[in-house]
Amino acid sequence: MSILVNDDFSIRKLNKQRILIGGDSTLTLQDAKLLAKKAIPVELVREAYSTVEESYAFLNKGVAQRDAIYGINTQFGDQVNILEPYLKNDQNDTRDYYDSINARQINLIRSHSCGLGHLIPAEVIKVTMMLRAHCLGQGYSGVRLKTITGMLDFLNSGIVPVVRSYGSIGASGDLIPLAMIAACVTGQEVDVYYRNERMRATKAIALAGLEKLVPESRDGLAMINGTSFMAGITSLALYNLRRLFRQMLSAIAMSLESMFVIESAYHPTVHQLKKHQGEIEVNSFLLNFWKESRLVYDLDELRIANRDNNHYMDAAEPKRVQDFYSLRAVSQGFGPFFENLERSIQWIEEEMNSVNDNPIIDCVNEKIFHSANFMGYYITTACDMLKADIAQASTWIHALLANMVHPRKSFQLPTNLVPDPSKQNGFRPLQILAASLAVQNRKLAQAQQSYMLPTEGDNQDVNSLGAHAALDFRESVDNLERLTAILLLASVQALEFRNLELTSKQSKIICKVLREHSPPITDCRPMTEELQGVIHLLEEELI
Repeated sequence: MSILVNDDFSIRKLNKQRILIGGDSTLTLQDAKLLAKKAIPVELVREAYSTVEESYAFLNKGVAQRDAIYGINTQFGDQVNILEPYLKNDQNDTRDYYDSINARQINLIRSHSCGLGHLIPAEVIKVTMMLRAHCLGQGYSGVRLKTITGMLDFLNSGIVPVVRSYGSIGASGDLIPLAMIAACVTGQEVDVYYRNERMRATKAIALAGLEKLVPESRDGLAMINGTSFMAGITSLALYNLRRLFRQMLSAIAMSLESMFVIESAYHPTVHQLKKHQGEIEVNSFLLNFWKESRLVYDLDELRIANRDNNHYMDAAEPKRVQDFYSLRAVSQGFGPFFENLERSIQWIEEEMNSVNDNPIIDCVNEKIFHSANFMGYYITTACDMLKADIAQASTWIHALLANMVHPRKSFQLPTNLVPDPSKQNGFRPLQILAASLAVQNRKLAQAQQSYMLPTEGDNQDVNSLGAHAALDFRESVDNLERLTAILLLASVQALEFRNLELTSKQSKIICKVLREHSPPITDCRPMTEELQGVIHLLEEELI
């Protein structure tokens, strides 16, 4: 399924009554978006129950034998060498031994619930909780079944933990953000949102008729030791970007059409010779978009017109036989973006469905692995890669706006795209807004990996910074959507000046939808609400 085909991807096409997790079930970006948008229940598949219980039983066999197992009868991180005081096999201290293990789990949650920064949106928290339960529900974590079902009861009741943005460095996963969620589920004196109010978790649990979860064995570590937070952020932003990519290319195609683009640069032969599949796909999309358009120039006719000193399509002067780079290089420029987006979708969906905690319990082969699946490098790499592509696209959109707004490059479009530029400012302020958004996206494009900082006694001497990359990625996608809305408004207005009857069928459809929500800019007026309205059209996939 190509990312340039939207019908099969849209959550409007999903008819799910519930989302199944755990066992052999598979989650997608659509599932994440569906949970974020609707109050749909999340359930652990029945087939996972026995697997989870077997994993728990096998782990506790090792615990009972007093085997040293990380994070259960050892301390955490750099202090793994500090062993459980009751680790020596003394049958007289069994109760003390297990009480100490269980206290270590709740203390881990309490101590790590210390995040700061801005509040994380509820949609991200909901998806994060689903992904954490899905990881544990695959039966390789050694947790109690009650731990997973308790997390799902909390999620399905509509209680949303208060989580802050700063805390995760993407090594040992998202310890601090996930601990803030676990603190709520275990009934600590922390805040949640419930029934449109902010209240203590204990109060919300009581109102919802739930019981707080009391962690045992390795429940606490399993709840916070994974990539679910960074994957939750990224999955929603990536869903939006996949949907937005087609809409952005549509806006670009319309802007090129309004600028009398020369079709020669988009001939299929050109891009087949270049060999890159992403470039070929983007080029095919543009050519299909321009079908029936009489505003796209034919190079051979243009050569004849210039040779004969005729004016082409009533332009005031002959058209150049070669366009600016921003007009003729879209396929080459956005082909890598297309391929990186496809690759990132694969990586993030794999991460969503991964077992990403530590230790990993393989009860079938009777092995307990101390490993590093909680590292978020695939998420960081995907986000850093796409942030760079988004920065390039943001700069490109600003260049297209500059072409349309300014008479030096607009091929006789009116200055600022208004009938009377001597009195009206038109799209000049919107170009300034676009510059502001593009500059921010260029700043966000810095690779988070270059800022890696060893910490925690140098146990976490390398780290992925996946949550940082994911939060920056989310912001850059939002900004790209805002830029696309601006470019759509400008392109529709420019095409109206050219004559809508000459435009492509696709342009006519988009112009009609947009004009039902935003009239032409002729007189100066505040535009914030209208821009938000266009963004809403994009979000609802109406364009």
